[in-house]
Amino acid sequence: MVEKPAEVARSLPASGSFCWTEIACTDLAQCKPFYENVFGWKFKASENVGDEMEYYEFSSSGEIYPDGALYEMKPEMFGGHLPPANIELYVTVDDVDAAVGKAQGLGATLHFGPYDIPNVGRFAVITDPTGANISMITLKAH
Repeated sequence: MVEKPAEVARSLPASGSFCWTEIACTDLAQCKPFYENVFGWKFKASENVGDEMEYYEFSSSGEIYPDGALYEMKPEMFGGHLPPANIELYVTVDDVDAAVGKAQGLGATLHFGPYDIPNVGRFAVITDPTGANISMITLKAH
């Protein structure tokens, strides 16, 4: 009898750990080849979004699991006001709703969310008291 190799289990990052990087660009056709050529990243269309946007995942370390994504911002995503291109960092939290409340109590403002991402988790974007944005996410165990 031949045994199948066991599937590699992926553990969730500890609360407070950086877990995802998102590059929000204004020109996907220009930006994607830039990162492919500068860093050697291989992009794969995400299975976690629908037809509403192109969202390309990558692994900066070359591992099997992605640790970031690249997408093109559209004005309609931001109420008609396109922000500058940016890189957003995500931090894992045990309960995104509770973390948002705690952050707001410490002077942060809620920029977006909390919002559920099917098959991924629940996230929010906050602005710290000095004006810097950061995202937080509670990941679903798979």
